[in-house]
Formats: sequence, structure tokens, C-alpha cells
Amino acid sequence: MFYRIIKRIEDIIFSISILIIFSPILVLSSIISLFLQGWPIFYSSKRMVGTNNEITIFKFRTMIKDATSVKYELEDKYMKDGYLDIPINSEVYTTFGRLLEKIQIVEIPQVIPVLFGKMSFVGNRPLPKKNIEIMKNKFPHKWHLRFDSPMGITGISQVVGKFEINSDQRLELESLYSKVYQEGNILKADAYIFFSTIILLLLQDSSAYRSYESAEKVLRSCLKV
Repeated sequence: MFYRIIKRIEDIIFSISILIIFSPILVLSSIISLFLQGWPIFYSSKRMVGTNNEITIFKFRTMIKDATSVKYELEDKYMKDGYLDIPINSEVYTTFGRLLEKIQIVEIPQVIPVLFGKMSFVGNRPLPKKNIEIMKNKFPHKWHLRFDSPMGITGISQVVGKFEINSDQRLELESLYSKVYQEGNILKADAYIFFSTIILLLLQDSSAYRSYESAEKVLRSCLKV
């Protein structure tokens, strides 16, 4: 419980700090996006942050306006057992959108639900309800385990590499992270994920991804408290 309280305090402090520090960048990004891509600037999506809890999140729009059109077949191409991971080189991304994705400015609007306790900075990524229904069918006995911790802006799957592991491995890591949140040193796990995320942003290279084995080892070590 102590670790979880500190985690929440950190979320509040970081949220306020980021909103203050990055507010000029948010305004500038909005202006550039409006000029280059037109309206809307933001993309909204309902995401599951619990087994029966759904919220609306906002991100900078990084794709063309009709990206969800059937002609691009995104779900047919990239949906894997409930996880929809669209590669950055996909034709649906705009040029400015790719830049926002690479430097992760796209995620900053999600700081607001973090501030109000709907999400955390670090945690398993929230997914659309449709994706969760697919996951339920594929993993009927363990899909819910990923929800035993707050959803986050960055998580263990992101630092291992969404394209480097299969869906079963991804759910295993997310479930293990939730177990750490419930029973272990979540601050240690979060520090590992946070600094791994920073390294990825700085290097912008796939070689910076953590291996599945090393990530699992770190998470399990966080249970030994």
C-alpha cells in the first residue's frame, strides 16, 4: 500500500510539472498541426481502464482523417489477439504525425487523466472495448489480470517492444506488472520502465528495447520485498 500511495503522489507531481513545462510545446504543436493537417487537432478514443471502466482519452492526431476507413484494412493487417499495433511507416500516418509519435509529444494530453487519477504515468496501456472483447476470447482465463493495476501512458510492453514479442508474452508481462502493483515494489518496476522509456526516446533505435527475458526478470525481482 505504501508503494502505491507514493506512486499516486508522483503522478500528481509529474502531471502538474509536465503541464507547466510543456504547455508552450503543446500550443506550438497544436498550431503546427492545424496548419499542416487541418482540423481536428486531437484524436479521441474510448479506452478501458478497468474490466468495467471506460474513459475517453485524447491524443494529438497523427494519422490521416480517414485512417479508420476499411480501405486501409488496419485491423486485418495489424490486430493481434486484441492488440492493435500500427507501425510508424504505415501509410495512414502523416509526416508531422510521425514526428509527434517518435518524440512522444502525441501522448502529453493524456497527462490530464493521470492528474485526476484515471490513469498513471506508468502502467499497462488502455485499450478500446472492442480490443478487449477479442482478448477475452483469446485469453479467457487471464485477460483481466492486466487490469489489476492502473493503466498508463508508458508500460512494460512499450519498453520491450510491441513488435518484438507475441501477444501471449505481452499479456504475461502486463499481468506480471499488475501483480507487482498488488504485491511488490511498484516504484522499482516503474523506475525501470520510466528510464527505459527515456533511453528509447533519446536513442530512437530498436536496439534500445529491453528483452522479454530481462524485463520479466526485473519484474519478478520487484516481487521479492
